[in-house]
Amino acid sequence: MSADQRISHNSKLLLLGSCFSDEIGKKLQENGFLAEVNPGGTIFHPLALSKLLLWALSDQYQPLRMHRRNDVYLSWDLSGTFFAMSEAELHLKFEALYNQMRTALQSSSHLFITFGSSWAFTLKADHQIVANCHKASSAQFNKELTALDVLLADWQALLLQLQTFNPKLQVVFTVSPVRHLKDGLIANNRSKARLLLLAEDLSQFANCSYLEAYELVLDELRDYAFYKEDGAHPNQKATQAVWELLQERILSLEALKVLEEWEGLQKRRAHRILYPESAAAKKLVQTLAEEEASFFRRYPDFQRPNHF
Repeated sequence: MSADQRISHNSKLLLLGSCFSDEIGKKLQENGFLAEVNPGGTIFHPLALSKLLLWALSDQYQPLRMHRRNDVYLSWDLSGTFFAMSEAELHLKFEALYNQMRTALQSSSHLFITFGSSWAFTLKADHQIVANCHKASSAQFNKELTALDVLLADWQALLLQLQTFNPKLQVVFTVSPVRHLKDGLIANNRSKARLLLLAEDLSQFANCSYLEAYELVLDELRDYAFYKEDGAHPNQKATQAVWELLQERILSLEALKVLEEWEGLQKRRAHRILYPESAAAKKLVQTLAEEEASFFRRYPDFQRPNHF
C-alpha cells in the first residue's frame, strides 16, 4: 500500500466479515480510529457478504429476508445478533442498517473484508445463501463448498460496483485464522484454501490489497499457545501480533507517531497510585489530566475511547 493510501486518524474505516474482523476493529477503535465494525453482525461466507454489500449499494431500499424463531424476529441475511421482537421493529432496523451501510460505503476511505468460510448453507425454500442458520433444522438447508470460480466472479463484479460508488475506497482483504472445527480439519483447510486463493486474485484489483493475518497466525506463530482453549479462536496474544502487522503494513507514519505517544499516555494512566491522598499523588493526577487534554487538543481526529 502506497504512502498516500495508508490509514491515518482522519481516515474512516468500515470492517465487515467474520468474528476476527470484530477483534481487529476493536483494536482500531481502542487506538483512536473511526471504525464501524459489522453493523449487521458477523458474516463468514464471501457470497453472503457480497449479498449484503450489493443490498447497501442498491439505489432503492428493499427489506431483507425475515425469519421468525418463536417470538424473535431475525434475518436469513444477517447475524443472530441483529434481531427484533416484532416484524415492524425488524423492518425499521433493516432500513436503518441500509442507510448506515450506504452512508459508510460512501464516506469510508478503507473497507476491511475478512472471509471466514467457503462452506455455504442455502435455504431450500428460495435457493439463496444464508448468512446464519439461526439454529433452524438442518433439513431446511443444503450445504456445499462453494467453487472458487463462483466466488471470484461474484466479487469481481462487486468490486467494480464499489469502485463506481466510491472511487477513493481502498479495500483490504484478510482471511480469518479462526478454525471451523465443526467441519473437521480437512474440510476447514479446503475451505480456507479457496478463501486464500480468492483473496490473492482480488488483491490484484486497483485499490485492493491483502493483509496476511492468516499466514501470520498459522505459519509464523505456529503454536496453540496463541489460541484460546477451544483450539479454534486466536487469543489476545495472536490478535496483538496481527495488530502489530497491521501497523507495519497499513498505518501511516503520522498515525504511528500518534500511537507511540498514546501508548506512553496509557502506561502512565495505568500507573498504580499507592497513596491517593498525598500531595505527590494529587500532582500526578493533575499532570496526567493536563497531558490527556493536550493530547486530544493536538490530535482532534483521534477518537476518544469510551473508557476515557
